[in-house]
Amino acid sequence: MEKIDAVITWVDGSEPDYQRKLKEYLTDNNTLKRQYFQANEINLCIASIVKYAPFIRKIFIVTDKQRPNLDSIKHLVTLDKIEIIDHEEIFRENKDCLPTFNIRSIDALLFKIKNLSDKFIYFNDDMFLVKETSQEDWFINNKAVLTGVWAKTYNKQVIKTISHRIKKFFNVRPSFNAAQSKAANIVGFHDRYFKSYHCGRPQIKSVIKNFYDTNPERLKNQIRHKFRDGRQYMPYSLCWHLLIKKNLYVESSTNKLVEINKSKILSAKKLENILISIDSKADVKFLNIQDLNIATQETQQVFQNWFIKKLSS
Repeated sequence: MEKIDAVITWVDGSEPDYQRKLKEYLTDNNTLKRQYFQANEINLCIASIVKYAPFIRKIFIVTDKQRPNLDSIKHLVTLDKIEIIDHEEIFRENKDCLPTFNIRSIDALLFKIKNLSDKFIYFNDDMFLVKETSQEDWFINNKAVLTGVWAKTYNKQVIKTISHRIKKFFNVRPSFNAAQSKAANIVGFHDRYFKSYHCGRPQIKSVIKNFYDTNPERLKNQIRHKFRDGRQYMPYSLCWHLLIKKNLYVESSTNKLVEINKSKILSAKKLENILISIDSKADVKFLNIQDLNIATQETQQVFQNWFIKKLSS
């Protein structure tokens, strides 16, 4: 069987040492509430990969001198595939850029994980598998299966371009889609880009490495930002567009994915109804739930209970 690994990026923003480090560089302490706290989603993300992607060889968790407490899932799934990777390993040639609190800088260096398989799947900790997947859900022969849709690039949309510049001026958190559009532009797609949604993203390490070997300044400029910056691109989207340019991709329907964008405003009952509906949809294999870290405790518990029940069945 071909080697395919999973990579998850994660930090616990509530951990005191991490907060002290972060506050040395933050100019706005409110960012702590918005971005860096977590609701133990990492546990269920890991468990879902172990249960529903049994072909995965290793699960690399990329973090900053931390280790998630996985006691709540050790009775549900085996944890022998997990390997912790510190930021210092992937930044080993760029330690002057550490510490970093910027996922777009970290993502750009995932290809430097030692012993990482050439084909791997990149997850954030709020991305979950909810039904069994096979290798063909992610890679078909030498081609990556990309879940998304084509969209017009930002440089072709005046309103989007102006909005992006305004956000940059007022230091608003940089746009997720604008960073994907920028990645497409770098590869040579100036009219449209393949827009990714929030689910596991297949990547090919050798394609990424070859690009940065040829364009070392591009990588250097990407990873120097300690916080997200409007000048950055989305690294996994860069890989996707490199794959598209080489015809090493297959487009996949977004019908396999359910995104719950604002769980922070959902009542426990409303979230429960959404989750129950997912169980009845045979096509759905991927779930993303955002802002769970700032949802009510009741809403968080509904999600935990639903997922643990699935893992136990």
